[in-house]
Amino acid sequence: MATQIGQREVFNNARKLVDAAGLSTSATVLSQSYLRSEVQMSTSTTSYHIPILVNDNQNGANSSYNTSQLLQLQDAFVVSGIYIGWGAPTSTTDTEWIPQTFNDGQIATSAAIAKSLYTLYNGNMQIVVNNRQILTGWDIQRHFFVPQTQQIAATGQTTNMSQVDFSENGFYPVEPNLVLVGSKNNQVSINLPSAIANIPTYGRIVCVFRGILAQNATSVR
Repeated sequence: MATQIGQREVFNNARKLVDAAGLSTSATVLSQSYLRSEVQMSTSTTSYHIPILVNDNQNGANSSYNTSQLLQLQDAFVVSGIYIGWGAPTSTTDTEWIPQTFNDGQIATSAAIAKSLYTLYNGNMQIVVNNRQILTGWDIQRHFFVPQTQQIAATGQTTNMSQVDFSENGFYPVEPNLVLVGSKNNQVSINLPSAIANIPTYGRIVCVFRGILAQNATSVR
């Protein structure tokens, strides 16, 4: 459960980490924020590049969606919590969807897709900053959350939704906190044991980083 005391500790850690990274907190604004990166699923891919910076175009046209929020080059971000899940928008520009915390068969649209999505939760995430590996193996299974109450029919006016509290469900705290700097080479990857055999038509892997944003902390202007 998120508490003000816990958030104060995150803020204090952020000040220390930003200073330790050589970025002065006296010349920047620290505020709670988030990063959200999305990548299109593929039935032939076992390693996904997760964009972090606004100028990252490694994934081509799918490097940034209208529901993404990436890091500006002049900013830094201290990560205190991570969510990894999936979503099934109806197009590349759809905004009427939310990320999922488990392989919900009502969202996945078929039993085959729902079963295949277990592959995602058997993978791991790695983070390399300026050729230094700062996260060696973050197991995605820790983000798998099946609510006690689940919807049993397609979402509609009279259909109950699955019980999910996105203030905590699907998120996992990061300790020690991680620092992502806009002026550095941030390489985040999700690695799966095999490709996801069946996927939704516009299915995406969704990564959300919550924490403290240090605005205008780098030398980039």
